[in-house]
Amino acid sequence: RFPFTDEAKIRDTLPYELEGMLLGDVRDYIIEHIIVDSFEGGTRVLAVCIEKSKLKQIIDTFSSADLEPKVITSLDVRLSGGKSDALLGETISDSAARAEAARQEIADPSINFRQGELSYMGDIVSFIGKLRRTALFVLILVIVLAANSLFSLMIQNREHTRLTNEIQGMFRQVFPEDKKIIDPDRQFKGNMNTLLKKNAALGGIPVLDIVRDISLQNNRRVTLYEFNADGKNIILKGTAKTFEEVESLKNTLGPHFKDVNVTDSGATADKKINFTIVMQERGA
Repeated sequence: RFPFTDEAKIRDTLPYELEGMLLGDVRDYIIEHIIVDSFEGGTRVLAVCIEKSKLKQIIDTFSSADLEPKVITSLDVRLSGGKSDALLGETISDSAARAEAARQEIADPSINFRQGELSYMGDIVSFIGKLRRTALFVLILVIVLAANSLFSLMIQNREHTRLTNEIQGMFRQVFPEDKKIIDPDRQFKGNMNTLLKKNAALGGIPVLDIVRDISLQNNRRVTLYEFNADGKNIILKGTAKTFEEVESLKNTLGPHFKDVNVTDSGATADKKINFTIVMQERGA
């Protein structure tokens, strides 16, 4: 008898109540109970015990036949209705009655000795097995996807290398003076901007007219071999036999151009005079 009705408290208190009543240590038993009667403020229960070693033998017997019982109960406990005198009396042997009791126990077990370290683990083992199979399938899927991604990446890298080589080849054809190609796109845009700026600078310069004017003023004793115009200055380079011829050319160009200056001159090994003349157009 217990002066309370809480199931959890009953379960926790039963081992202490049975201390000294069971053979050996109470911890060697699986203890179950059924409620026989409830009254105001209290409960009367029937304690049902089995030795763990005996229960393990029962479980091992089924396991050897590849069976795993989820519930281990007692038909006699159900047939007794929780009355101890009925349990101590003659056992009901009627097969129909026992079959009906078994049906009821399967539907709603009155007790279950599979507790603690001897609890039924079949569902967990089955779940772990399914989880392992699922994990294996997921692993195979990941490997397949990874292999597919790796194959696609290899194809893309190969295509990228091919396109890069083509771009660099085309770049070298257009700008052969660029020996080192780091970023073809940026270098191409930079070179194009430079060409556009040069084109804009030279667009308004009447180059042919300037060359014609210079040739008309040249006294034929001076050889001009280089002509440059950057939109601001006109640069002439040439050779003469004497410094006087260079000065004469400068004076001849003076009326037709402004700021005519000889910026560099010097004698060569063959006794000719190299010179550079920098000047500007009159309208510049």
